[in-house]
Amino acid sequence: MALFKYKAVDGSNAEVAGEIEAANEKLAATLLRERGLRPFELSEVTVNALTKLLGRGRRKGKIKASDLMTFTRQLATLIEAGLPLLRALAVLTEQSENPALRRIIEEIKNAVQGGASFSDALGNYPKVFSKLYVSMVRAGEVGGVLEVVLDRLAGFAEKDAALMAKVKSAMIYPIIMVVVAVVVITILMAFVIPQFTELFGSMGATLPLPTIIFIEISNFVKDFWWLIFGGIAGLYFGSQAFFRTEQGERWRDTMVLKLPIFGELTRKMVTARFTRTLGTLLQSGVPILQALAIVKDTTGNVVIGDAMDEVAAAVTEGEPLAAPLHRMGVFAPMVTNMIAVGEETGALDRMLVRIADNYDMIVEEAVKGLTSLMEPALIVFMGITVGFIVMALFLPLFELGSAVKA
Repeated sequence: MALFKYKAVDGSNAEVAGEIEAANEKLAATLLRERGLRPFELSEVTVNALTKLLGRGRRKGKIKASDLMTFTRQLATLIEAGLPLLRALAVLTEQSENPALRRIIEEIKNAVQGGASFSDALGNYPKVFSKLYVSMVRAGEVGGVLEVVLDRLAGFAEKDAALMAKVKSAMIYPIIMVVVAVVVITILMAFVIPQFTELFGSMGATLPLPTIIFIEISNFVKDFWWLIFGGIAGLYFGSQAFFRTEQGERWRDTMVLKLPIFGELTRKMVTARFTRTLGTLLQSGVPILQALAIVKDTTGNVVIGDAMDEVAAAVTEGEPLAAPLHRMGVFAPMVTNMIAVGEETGALDRMLVRIADNYDMIVEEAVKGLTSLMEPALIVFMGITVGFIVMALFLPLFELGSAVKA
């Protein structure tokens, strides 16, 4: 949101001045006219980075995917019940519990009341409403089926969020196990092992190789902990900076697809998202070339996004969708064959949604299988690590006891 200074004339032809927040200058002028003012001077206020940061801190609320999902579902229900769009937006403005979303709904309502289309008003907030969202709403407006499109949008968002939630929840346990193991081993090396080192040093006995290795590792962690943590932090922030570049993003996405297990899982997740997004767009009346351009931005992978450009070019030249998809080799043959059948029968949109439902289940099973493999692997890793620690710490004590008995 930007801040604009204005000078205007009110209903009594008196000059007034003030400030107003809006997404752009055009919307600011519309909001002023809605207040009964006729602006003759309007300029954006330039603020420094600190002021912006403080301003963000004062604004309450962040628009989450769940907030947007609820808004979409409720708007579809109200319009389906027969309420006009403006009345439905007014109701949702009062009902919304998120201050940020409430403010945006109010501004969208004012823009629509001022003559803008609903899709154009949504387009003023690209960080909240994606290209997919705006394009589907525009198609619904043209076809006169806005409530149907909104209902599909809510269903799409719910299924996509459910799929991602399942993947994330399945990864929580392995991540917690790894973090706990690293923390425990670090504490042992930093605080416990030095005590044993002093004990072994007072014995004057020759230490076995595992103990020597473990003591050297412990001394390194104790003396150079700052280097270890600094190196980890540097590696993290450096890789994040590299991945934000075009070359880095392309390299990362290429490597992800080539990973033995996670690469195949990524392909399945992309297949589910691609087919559901494209199917939902086509069902809503969005032209296929425009739909492919939108799908490119929702795949989450630059390599597959580039493949979508080639697919769109081939479709523009008159090829059926399945042919270039098959040549790209991005999706499994079963997927391209089902798409070909959908094109031949004239039911491509329904076939794509069916493929997405099928791949949602495939991804869920794949995640469960991956988790079931990771759990024993982690247990074995921790068992070996703990066994090595125990052997390194107590083997000298056993040897000392044997020497005393001798």
